[in-house]
Amino acid sequence: MTFLSGGFLLLVGALLIIYYVLPKRFRYLALLGGSMVFYALAGRAYLPFLGITVLTVYGTALLLGRSLERQKAYVAEHKKELTREAVAAYKKKEGKKRTALFLLCLLLNLGLLAALKYTAFVLEAVRAPFEVHWVLPLGISFYTFQSLGYLMDVKRGKYPPERNFLRYALFASFFPQMIQGPISRYDMLSKTLYEGADFDIDRIGRGLVRILWGAAKKLLVADRLAPALALLFGPEAGSYRGGWVGLGMVLYALRLYADFTGGIDMALGVGELFGVTLPENFDRPYLSKNIEEYWTRWHMTMGSWFRDYVFYPLNVSKTFLKWTKGLRARFGNGFMSRLPLYGATLVTWLLTGVWHGAGWNFALWGLTNGVVIIISLTLKPLYDRFHNRFPGLKGRKVYGVFEVIRTFLLMCLIRLWDCYAGPGGVWGAFSSLFTVFNGGAVLSGLSALGLSAGDWLVLLVMAALLLLVSLKKGEGSFRTKYLADPWKLWFAAAALLVLVLLLGAYGPGYTASDFIYGQF
Repeated sequence: MTFLSGGFLLLVGALLIIYYVLPKRFRYLALLGGSMVFYALAGRAYLPFLGITVLTVYGTALLLGRSLERQKAYVAEHKKELTREAVAAYKKKEGKKRTALFLLCLLLNLGLLAALKYTAFVLEAVRAPFEVHWVLPLGISFYTFQSLGYLMDVKRGKYPPERNFLRYALFASFFPQMIQGPISRYDMLSKTLYEGADFDIDRIGRGLVRILWGAAKKLLVADRLAPALALLFGPEAGSYRGGWVGLGMVLYALRLYADFTGGIDMALGVGELFGVTLPENFDRPYLSKNIEEYWTRWHMTMGSWFRDYVFYPLNVSKTFLKWTKGLRARFGNGFMSRLPLYGATLVTWLLTGVWHGAGWNFALWGLTNGVVIIISLTLKPLYDRFHNRFPGLKGRKVYGVFEVIRTFLLMCLIRLWDCYAGPGGVWGAFSSLFTVFNGGAVLSGLSALGLSAGDWLVLLVMAALLLLVSLKKGEGSFRTKYLADPWKLWFAAAALLVLVLLLGAYGPGYTASDFIYGQF
């Protein structure tokens, strides 16, 4: 079940009526019931896997919370009679117990995710004489990471565990974010998930506008581009070299952005209908001036999850700190002393790549991002000296545009790992950019990609509109700033609905495709 299916729209419509009819204190139960119905309709076989994660994380969090409470009470009760060393020893002993409990739950859930997601890939890699074909439960990567993030926060004492099982189950399974995220944090999502919002027609309108804007991105841009990209990156990809590769990677960047942000817009819009605030996942990433900035703007909830729960714990671990100290003592503060930092960066990005899917291309995509970031960090002193030598350059708009274009093209090149099968295909496509010059043939052959002149016009107008909205968004929320009046809000909703119905990619030659990130 996807956001664009009739079943999903009927579910949201029925749930809205039930939600606002019920008393406030019961409304979160309506959301939980709707989430279970959604997941059952998506595939009843998925429910046991979701149930395992919900039960194990909920139970483990309670045990961790009680352990922390006992520790705090014991220390307070025996504060006068215990030495500082005795308190430290007691805390260390209890901490080890919590760590063992935490790791058990972590390994169980990550093991389940790995078994379902990566078994077939591993068997193929070792040339096993048999095959395993398991269907990946909808949203398993998202709800697993969201649940484990909650568990880590409870273990750290950031907040106490949720004792109401039904409330926690809703946090882990809230249906708009099950398809492709975002990955929420409990302390933020719980502020609006359980309280039961008042009916607000303007908020409903803002939610509808965001849903329809997401649908427009998906149906007017992403799905319209799908047939052309299937040609450029499909079985006959070897026939499209040089300028075709350049065109393909730019069109893929447009499609990926429209598809992913469109799905996130729809998820956040559905949440807004119920007064639930889900975290933003994008902040105009294609306006970034360097790759580090890009990854603070693209898929922000995934990036912050890996930063907070993988990179930081690894980088400040005793082992890595010891390595850093030893290297610094021997080699000073130069490149060698930063090797542990770079190691943590590569491990984090390797895991980020593997999270995206089971395949060498995903791992290499992650490592490529890590290597580029490391190169950028290493060369930062050189950049600083350059800008000190030319201080006026940084503030010029022309140079800012150059930085944006440079970063956009760099990310397009890295995404070649998404588009081609294996290193050979990627290298062949990449090298052809500098050896095959066929720009004229590309321009004259656009119609051969299966898109009409009308299709290209719609894409051009939508690309310009996406850019305009991104630029205006820098001045604040587009909906609240430019659609503050109710008549403007509902006019925008009606206009977007007409656009989607009249210009969406329907009919012969098109099929409504699943959201790209739904596979994760």
